[in-house]
Amino acid sequence: MSGARLYGRRRIVDFVDHALRRDGGPRRPLPILLLTGPRGSGGSALLAELWEEFSLRALGARLDLSAAQGVEDIVLATMQGLGRRVPGIRPIDFPRLRMAFKALSFVDDGGGRVAFEAYLRAGRRDAAVMSALYDWADRAAPLLNSPGRQLLMTAAVRALGGLLSGIRGRRDARILRWYAGNGISSGGTEYDPLWELYGWHHQQLPAAARKVGKTLCAAFLADLRSDFHDVTVVHGRRPANCLLLLDNTGGRAGELFLELLAECRRDDHRARALPDPAVIVAVQRGRVRRRTGEPVAATDERLVLPARDPAGPDDDHPTWWYPVRLTDLGERDVAEVCRSSVLGSGSRDADFLHALTGGHPAATDRLATLLAIFGRQPFDPRRLLDTPLPPAHQLPDHWAADDPGDDGDGDDEPTVEDHLLARTLGADFATAPEATADGEDDPLLDTMAVLAATPGLRPAACTATLAYLGWDAADATEARQRLAAALWLEEDPGGAASRVHPLAALLLRRRLARRPRLWRDVHEGYAVHYSRHGDTVLHQHHTLARAEPSDPTALAQVVGHLAKRFDDEDTGREEWLAVLDRITAAPTRLRTTRDPRGFVTTLAGAADPGDRERILTRLTVARWLHHDRCFDPFHRLAQLIANEYDYLAALSADDSDVLFRRSAQHRALQSLWEG
Repeated sequence: MSGARLYGRRRIVDFVDHALRRDGGPRRPLPILLLTGPRGSGGSALLAELWEEFSLRALGARLDLSAAQGVEDIVLATMQGLGRRVPGIRPIDFPRLRMAFKALSFVDDGGGRVAFEAYLRAGRRDAAVMSALYDWADRAAPLLNSPGRQLLMTAAVRALGGLLSGIRGRRDARILRWYAGNGISSGGTEYDPLWELYGWHHQQLPAAARKVGKTLCAAFLADLRSDFHDVTVVHGRRPANCLLLLDNTGGRAGELFLELLAECRRDDHRARALPDPAVIVAVQRGRVRRRTGEPVAATDERLVLPARDPAGPDDDHPTWWYPVRLTDLGERDVAEVCRSSVLGSGSRDADFLHALTGGHPAATDRLATLLAIFGRQPFDPRRLLDTPLPPAHQLPDHWAADDPGDDGDGDDEPTVEDHLLARTLGADFATAPEATADGEDDPLLDTMAVLAATPGLRPAACTATLAYLGWDAADATEARQRLAAALWLEEDPGGAASRVHPLAALLLRRRLARRPRLWRDVHEGYAVHYSRHGDTVLHQHHTLARAEPSDPTALAQVVGHLAKRFDDEDTGREEWLAVLDRITAAPTRLRTTRDPRGFVTTLAGAADPGDRERILTRLTVARWLHHDRCFDPFHRLAQLIANEYDYLAALSADDSDVLFRRSAQHRALQSLWEG
């Protein structure tokens, strides 16, 4: 059970609850609820919660489509899942699908159409000899993702014998006529549509596979409509709609399945058929490629089920898709997830974790768990990401199932940072599995680390820096597009990057920092580019990123620039502070186990209230290092920063109030963390 599973997700649960209510049955098609977010945004955990909440209230199936080979597998597994026994609810009958799967599972030994028709009429014992149904079921059943899945699969496969029953009687004749008139087949009489379906299945062409998939989706929805709208005395009224929970739908088969379901619903709506009762919730990691509209945030008050009743026969425009963005956890959510007090209190630990992860659900939950484990003994939170993972027996049971790659068999124990990288960016992009754990070259991840090193991932600057490094094969455009597609990069409507997700930025920055020479070369490349293009602030930003105790030249250059801007009569104090903010937001690879205030003194010299150059140097270094929460998790530099602002204000002839206000902000932060 993930501690972060439902924070900011309650509106989605309420949406599904509302959609499952029959209230006489839906009078317009229900939208497909499409949940999107970067890897680890909590989609799988949310599906598990929905299953726990509703699996005994409604018939349903929960599938993981990551291994689905085709739409046929998904439909067959869905039918198996909906065959689950729920106390007090009669099972669903699937006569159309039963007939289709019997036809598709025919094994032709040379008898052709004659043998095919004989097979369709044969009883289950005789038909089993000529059928590949059980092999097919074995391939499809693992898609079921419900608790007790193995028992469910076994029972479902045995129940498939009913699909091999002979086709005969008035009911089957009506179904054959349905296949002839479904608008997908060429029509014909009796077994013609099923023979055509069988032929499409064996053509192994995309167009033919689409026809097979659409036929099965249409049959699936038609069977649901027939069953749920049958309110005879024998069957009675269904207590709730049925629920279909689909994880990992971003693959070829999963995307096609959803697309065909929506297409069939549109066709049925145009034909004025009754709406089907399926409540479909699908999780897709990364950007949705189809046109579904702009996603609504999971916390948005607008996240409600659209009105079921059309405004009128000429103004009936059902909502086919309802995309929802799985939002990051807020600060209060992280505080509830946090289970430690390593920094002195649970709220401080939560503040630290939120700064590292940006509220990413999976990363927050895992770091909260690890911080609680490490905090059983005196622990320096600055070591959190560098510390090896605890032994498996100390970790939650579901971690091993989620992370098959973390087997501990490598030469070095994986660190917390390795674990997070492998589970997020590594799972999305790594081309060499070992590259996520030991810092070896991985072209795509390394290119992304270079891109993320500059604010806004400016295309020209990124391309120029890759050329400066001599990485001729690296493609900045492709790397940026893939980051955006996986939803690790936020972009404004014009396509300009606004920011990399805080967790991705942290992991990529630390990956780059593992190789000091590469770190220096990357930031030197950016500094050269921005210098050539007259962007002095970003030039100084990347110059500061190269500052180290062993080489004072980079820091001296930045301080010289800030001093010149401070003396410029055309630069107001507010503008100067904005420049200082942008420059000191530079990333750092520096680490220390000492008090960070002593480290600032080592790098920038001791405090001297009368020396403006020393004040600017200490202020620059302290602001820069304070920006990295891994360097200063306790905000111990806040007092030093406030002092330097006061010293600078005392030496300023005008606009000193602006500097004193900045000082007051940092003193408030100091008081908060010392109280």
